[in-house]
Amino acid sequence: MHRTSLSQQLGALRAWQQSQLRLLDELQPWLDQQGLRSTEVDQALGRARFGLADQRLTIAVAGEFSRGKTELLNALFFADLNCRLLPTDAGRTTMCPTEIFHDPERAPMLRLLPIETRSGEQSLGTLRSSDEEWLEIPLPMDDTEALVAVLQRLTEQQTVPLATAAALGLPVGGVEGSETGIPRWRLAQLNIPHPLLDQGLRILDTPGLNAIGNEPELTYEMLPAAHAVIFVLAADTGVTASDLEIWQRYIKRPQQQRGRGLMVVLNKTDTLWDDLRPTQHIAESIFRQCATVAGTLAIDNERVFAVSAQKALVARVRNDAALETRSGIRGLERHIGDCVMHDRIRLIQAEHMRIVTQAFDALETSIRSRLKHNGRQRRELLELAGRSAAAINQMLERVQLDHEHYQANLEVYRRGQDKFARQTTRLLEALNGTSLEERLTEIHRTMTGAWTTIGLRDAMDGLFAEINSRIDVAGSQTQQMRRQLRRVHRHFEQEHAFTLPPPPMFSIVHHQVELSLLEQEAEQFRNSARTTLMEQHFVTRRYFNTIVSRARRVIRDAHDEAQRWTQSVMEPLTAEVEAYRESLTRQIDDLHATAQSRRTIHEHVAALRRDGVHLQAQLTTLNRVRQIIGKPAQKKASSITAEASGQN
Repeated sequence: MHRTSLSQQLGALRAWQQSQLRLLDELQPWLDQQGLRSTEVDQALGRARFGLADQRLTIAVAGEFSRGKTELLNALFFADLNCRLLPTDAGRTTMCPTEIFHDPERAPMLRLLPIETRSGEQSLGTLRSSDEEWLEIPLPMDDTEALVAVLQRLTEQQTVPLATAAALGLPVGGVEGSETGIPRWRLAQLNIPHPLLDQGLRILDTPGLNAIGNEPELTYEMLPAAHAVIFVLAADTGVTASDLEIWQRYIKRPQQQRGRGLMVVLNKTDTLWDDLRPTQHIAESIFRQCATVAGTLAIDNERVFAVSAQKALVARVRNDAALETRSGIRGLERHIGDCVMHDRIRLIQAEHMRIVTQAFDALETSIRSRLKHNGRQRRELLELAGRSAAAINQMLERVQLDHEHYQANLEVYRRGQDKFARQTTRLLEALNGTSLEERLTEIHRTMTGAWTTIGLRDAMDGLFAEINSRIDVAGSQTQQMRRQLRRVHRHFEQEHAFTLPPPPMFSIVHHQVELSLLEQEAEQFRNSARTTLMEQHFVTRRYFNTIVSRARRVIRDAHDEAQRWTQSVMEPLTAEVEAYRESLTRQIDDLHATAQSRRTIHEHVAALRRDGVHLQAQLTTLNRVRQIIGKPAQKKASSITAEASGQN
């Protein structure tokens, strides 16, 4: 691919992620040095690192057979190889879903998963991460012709009896007892070095309607996980019934909010080129067809792109700038680079900033609390300088009473901790994966031998009844815990004038929404005419397993989020309680020392002033780091905290 905004944006994203990772790495020892480490901060920075380490951008290409999807990939991403890398013979070309990426930890290779694995119980996700079952073919990277020949294997088919195809859950036609052609491979993975793939780009090339509809994990997991989807139509056919079915059922679903990451390509526009017609008339005709497509698919006109992938590839191989312009490929590239990548970077930055801001808010609260106690102690000590011994003893008695009052209220804190711990156990048990797995196994056992739409309905009802029950229990428990937290916070705010930020709250709502959308999707699937008519045991079984996998993931995510919350939510109050205890202890010691010698007052005030300066410096550094983080670094990471501390 020529240097485009996509390659530039990918490079910018990677540079930004690396700069942020370096900053977080430098921040950790500074936090240790300043004594500012906490569970909440460690968890937040760990999540930020994990998010930054994910440098992938997945673009999926979908559409019916013979729409030119693979040729579009050749033109968009692989024209710099000066050949047609991926096979695009007339008629059906790519016969199986193909993942294209570069993993530098493994040798360049084409992995092919035999279609026969559809008869097994292992999920596609399990097989994707396994080395078993796959045929692995090394790529001859130094021989372009040999490389292209290896990739021809993506087009392979085989002839099998109808009964065999039916047993694999593949659509069959023809007279009973006859044979039919089926794909030889279920899935392909192409690990190949390439500048864009090296920067984190991943591509998912999908075959037509039957392949999408008959592989639920592709439909409901791999496609939805893509950051952008290019839906390809052909200018010579327009929007056909099967095109519309793919679009409505699998691409533009209500729960998939892709924004500008959903694009439509009206491919093969060169079929409308006519040397006997004025160029302007041809352009107007193509524009009208794009508008018609946008109306039919209910998508914005600016996200429909007229392209001739074949001419674009030829133009780039031959360095024909005029033909490249006429092919329309540049407009699609600009959209992917300027809009899709821009949105992706913005989302990563927003999530990164949200996580890090939570950590910094907790740090700032802790530092300000220490500053408040420091200032109060200094003021009280300075007041003692002019007081009599009797006044000092009177103040000592008052502080000792405060300490006794604190000790009494400490029991309230401990009881609150104990109650919160018991509530935490109940919350995490409701979201416990082990007990859920036992129930799911039981539901799955009832489905054995009954993989029909009726059996699917019963299994789905049991599945969602179990999942929703657990989520409801977790939601109720979370509400009780929120009330408990607020009560304990209010108590210490009233009794000891604590200044505490509102405790961050864990909400189960977005997990409930995700499950609700999943349940709606399952209802649509089992009520669809396609499912009802075909009664494909393979499809219903695989679809049920896919739904189970996704529901399991929702519960696991809710459990992990709840666990992080319960481990850190009490920390601000705990830190304030500890700071208050230290303040009272120090006051008592200072008053005892002052009663013995007035000279110690000034020594203690000087020590407190030094502590206050240090705390203020910490606060200043933290605020400056806030300004630096989230932006592309202009300096080496090693200078950032020094700069923030005012040392450079």
